[in-house]
Amino acid sequence: MSSSINKPQAQSRDVVSVESDAVSTGGTVCDLIEIQKLKNPDQIVIVDGNQEINFTRLMQRVNVIAGELQSCGVLPGSLVGVCMNRSWELIAALLGVMRAGCAYVPLDPAYPQERVRYMLEHSRAQAAIVDTDHAANLCLGVSELLWIDELPEPAANSLTGIAGPSANDLAYVIYTSGSTGIPKGVAVEHSSLVALSQSMSELLSIEELDGVLAATSVCFDPSVMEIIGTLSLGGTVILAKNILAMPGIPSLEKVRTCITVPSAIQALLSVEKLPEGIRCFIFGGEVLKPSLVDQIYACEVKPRIINVYGPTEDTVYSTYIEITPERHEITIGRSVSYSRSYILDNAMQPVAPGEAGELYLAGNKLARGYLHDDALTRARFIEPAASGLITDRRLYKTGDLCRWTDSGDIEYLGRVDQQVKIRGFRIELEEIESILESMPGIDVAATTVIDSAVGQKMLVAYIVSGDKTVTEAAVKQFLGQRLPNYMIPQFVRHLQALPLLPNRKLDRNNLQRLGEGHFNSQVDNAATNDGVGRSGDELIESLIGSPTCEVGMISIIQGAVASLLNHLDPQTVLPELPLDEQGLDSLTTLELASRLSHYLKRTLSPQAIIDYPTPKLLASYILTMMSNKVASATSDQIASAAKDSLASFQSQLQASHPTFQAANAPAWSASDKSKLVQVVISMVNEQRRNPYSKVLSTGSGTRGTVTDVYNDDAQEAIIWTTNLYLGLNRDAEVIEQASTAVKRFGTGMGTSAAASGLTDLHLQFETEFADLVGKSGACLFPTGYTANVGVVAGLLGKDDVVVIDQLCHASIVDGARLCGAKIRTFKHNSASDLGTVLESEVSPYRTTLVVLEGVYSMGEGAAPVAEIVRTAKKYNALVLVDEAHSFGFYGEGGAGICAAQGITDQVDFIMTTLSKALGSLGGVVAAKREYVNLLKSSARAYIFQASVSPADIAAALTALRRLRFDDGLRERLWDTTRYMRQKFEQAGYDLGSGDGPIVTPHFGDKDTLFAIVQALYKRGIQTSAVTYPIVESGRGRLRFICSAAHTKEDVDRTLQALIEAERQVDSQQPVVKDEPLDIDQAITQVESWASAFSQYLRKYLARVSIERPNLALSVSISGQDEPIRILSYDGNVTLSDHTISGVPGCSMVFTNKESVSALRLSDAQGLLQSVCTGSCVLNGQIEPFIWFIARMVDWQKDSKIPTDSERRQEQAICL
Repeated sequence: MSSSINKPQAQSRDVVSVESDAVSTGGTVCDLIEIQKLKNPDQIVIVDGNQEINFTRLMQRVNVIAGELQSCGVLPGSLVGVCMNRSWELIAALLGVMRAGCAYVPLDPAYPQERVRYMLEHSRAQAAIVDTDHAANLCLGVSELLWIDELPEPAANSLTGIAGPSANDLAYVIYTSGSTGIPKGVAVEHSSLVALSQSMSELLSIEELDGVLAATSVCFDPSVMEIIGTLSLGGTVILAKNILAMPGIPSLEKVRTCITVPSAIQALLSVEKLPEGIRCFIFGGEVLKPSLVDQIYACEVKPRIINVYGPTEDTVYSTYIEITPERHEITIGRSVSYSRSYILDNAMQPVAPGEAGELYLAGNKLARGYLHDDALTRARFIEPAASGLITDRRLYKTGDLCRWTDSGDIEYLGRVDQQVKIRGFRIELEEIESILESMPGIDVAATTVIDSAVGQKMLVAYIVSGDKTVTEAAVKQFLGQRLPNYMIPQFVRHLQALPLLPNRKLDRNNLQRLGEGHFNSQVDNAATNDGVGRSGDELIESLIGSPTCEVGMISIIQGAVASLLNHLDPQTVLPELPLDEQGLDSLTTLELASRLSHYLKRTLSPQAIIDYPTPKLLASYILTMMSNKVASATSDQIASAAKDSLASFQSQLQASHPTFQAANAPAWSASDKSKLVQVVISMVNEQRRNPYSKVLSTGSGTRGTVTDVYNDDAQEAIIWTTNLYLGLNRDAEVIEQASTAVKRFGTGMGTSAAASGLTDLHLQFETEFADLVGKSGACLFPTGYTANVGVVAGLLGKDDVVVIDQLCHASIVDGARLCGAKIRTFKHNSASDLGTVLESEVSPYRTTLVVLEGVYSMGEGAAPVAEIVRTAKKYNALVLVDEAHSFGFYGEGGAGICAAQGITDQVDFIMTTLSKALGSLGGVVAAKREYVNLLKSSARAYIFQASVSPADIAAALTALRRLRFDDGLRERLWDTTRYMRQKFEQAGYDLGSGDGPIVTPHFGDKDTLFAIVQALYKRGIQTSAVTYPIVESGRGRLRFICSAAHTKEDVDRTLQALIEAERQVDSQQPVVKDEPLDIDQAITQVESWASAFSQYLRKYLARVSIERPNLALSVSISGQDEPIRILSYDGNVTLSDHTISGVPGCSMVFTNKESVSALRLSDAQGLLQSVCTGSCVLNGQIEPFIWFIARMVDWQKDSKIPTDSERRQEQAICL
């Protein structure tokens, strides 16, 4: 079941003995590299472009990095993120992290911020090494951020005290795609790296090691073999940006070995010859086809071809086979040294040769497991029962179906699960599907893999959605914000329903046949479009000097791209959208370069397609090249093609509540932004989605009159939107005492508490509250918000540290920002993660404050307060617990969650608001007396705000005395809560993980959620919808807040209303009003509008005395060749047919009659509605878009043009 590798040549260096010693004595890869450096200090070990780095210089930089990590307090065993562009210093950073006894977590600067943030937070990285502002922004939140170019020179650094790693220490953690929807971190130890190095020494000759191409991202494990394995054997690493860039590197002639996926070389061979010095190809990651083997051996250069197999969990590769010209059978071979293979049946028994079974791996190269995921580690790294047939005690379950051949090799048959490999990238289809189904508007989704027109694998997503805004572009943009580019499907297709098996599970075989049938049935007519197929000379003659030369060249590019991507209509390839956003990847880029070169009879390099990323930029470059002129895209052109903040803004408007997004958008003028927000408010009011439109006309209570003030509507309703947990705001005695206080003390204090703004009622409340929660003192604040702000900002200064739960309330976050202290976060409710954070932060020279909430307000249960507090106290940190949603109904006498969990004595500050359980207004913090005195002297929120009014404090004091001795209030609250949760769960509603009085049925689709809220309102039920970004995307929820005053009858009526409302919403199919668009007529209307709007802008700017912004607006109809451009430059407004480099701009593309009509009528509200529905597609920058919307509002007002809502009101009156 295992075999050794026959060495291709005798080794002249002592690498084999060194490796064997390292394996047997527990050495590390750092030891191996140091040995090589001592033997050959002047050897060139990295070639980076035109730079050649020898061992001495490399290791000096490595030691500087290790020393800097040590001096920053990053302890051995910590994880360190490395987010850098490809250079020799990236390699130094990886080695420096390991030299410091830490493990590196590679991060690609091109990854979405959400994915980088997850990897840093999940790995609990203590530091990150970066080289650009972009990378630094991605890594915000780590304790230490190290800039590679700011590190000291070697002479200024010392490695005193650094012991370095041991064999069982982690070397790196690489994140791979996960079937649960989130990536998983594979944790690999140094001992596994040493075993990898040993197997490489037996696989490659010295000559082959003297030029190993490193073209794989360090986020994927082949890079470990390319870089660390090569250096440990004294070889030379030749850096390339990626495999696509190999033909253009200055040191191409030095490349001896290339480790890559077969499809990459297949694509390269279509446009380039093999490097003359190549001696060995190591293929892995996907199936090696005999046709490629034949193609390579037909070349003048005839390198060795080795096929390897192995998962990241077994340190890069596990099996190998050398494919000779005579070998007709391509398998994955046999186990390498220090690795063993078993093929087992479902009973964990070895299968006979020829029988299929699952492949299990064993040996020294196995990873430690999955970082911070013991359950998954146990599931995949199993301990088999003792057996004479299975000698290893630890096996990795690969999920790959294999069988033994008669010759003793392993034949790969396929996957047990839904994992696929595309261009060597390991992808869990279920991870993509999980992200897709979290997108608002998508009901269900599935992904599959098909073969493209050029034989490459492509991802296709199938979605079921009734939302017309869920376009292919919107889906790709949504995925692009959450997944790396290699995981984004090239195509998104709509289906009425997914194919299912009789058991209602997804029929993946039928789905794949559906995909292949769909694409194979398309007519590949692109090659006959617009001159494609004619000779280069004919094209030059027809295009150069022609008025439509650019249009013609764009059409040629569209045809070639459409042919590659199996598009039926070349016009679906958009001229101004980067090709990588339209489905082109690195391999199809090579093929496109080859096809265009063939069409044009001119050599077009793949790099040109990268440098000129849109069809329009590429067309301009090709035309200039064909007319023998020098062309180069400016950085502004390339940046404008690649950067699209406005498209992201449109997605945010569509994904969440648009008012909040508009209010937080970047703008040049607050006045302009206020006009945008006003238009958005009018729009959501008309849709009845404004969360601020409802007024409790009869005051807070469990029942009353609820009025929609923007729509002149009122309903008698059961009210579930107030946090009056005990119903004491309506208690007769509470009301009577508040009235008495008004008569005795007046309506307000008129000054702050610090300036004698207190009565005996205030002092009595502070004393009795402190006594209830078990503290010696208390301090009143005007609100709960200012109480949190006051404590945090009053206690801490810029040299201190505040550590807050990731889901803390805004008041806690604002207090932390206000004081200027260093802000750290810990994973929600995770005491272990808090411990990790505190371990790196505590110091005798600064204050550390930990802040958490006892119960979070989005429907969760109680936090593990006791566990978190004990962890904080291990590091001598102060602790503040926010009891806003727990005081009054947890613990004896309502003392709160700290009392309930028996941890009050160790909590330094207990805060609650008077507006919830006590039914009044204000905030209060209890602590020991000296802390209270400190706060009253330092908290600006206490010193500079008017004190709580006499009526409010009288009400709060009466309520406090009532709840201390009336257990019946709490019993009624919890009885109603349990009854409501039971009834709702029995009805099939997902209430999340909570058990508290806030009951939250979850709904994935925000439009459904808002419609249900409105339908409930019409049925006399007042509740609220909570959507992204307040909660995670795709996890929106209704919010029912139980009170002791609610009854079981209220619950029953509410549940019935919810069931009816949901049925009503489900039965109402969205009405699609799209009318056929007459493109010529629409273009005429847009031109007319542009002319009139330009005239208005000239008049507007003539009235403005201050400096005017330069900006451009592009408007067009979908399918229109050239947009209409309005250019405002140096105070002049023109209709222009060109753009000016560096001028901020935005574009709007209209796709239906309704959106064109909104523009024609200068109806800003109607236009924004089209933006939200997707019938007006935005691109460019946000700031100029807001400027144009504000001017449109001004024009509408100045010209007295009726708004969309005003026209509808007029139509209603006429009817």
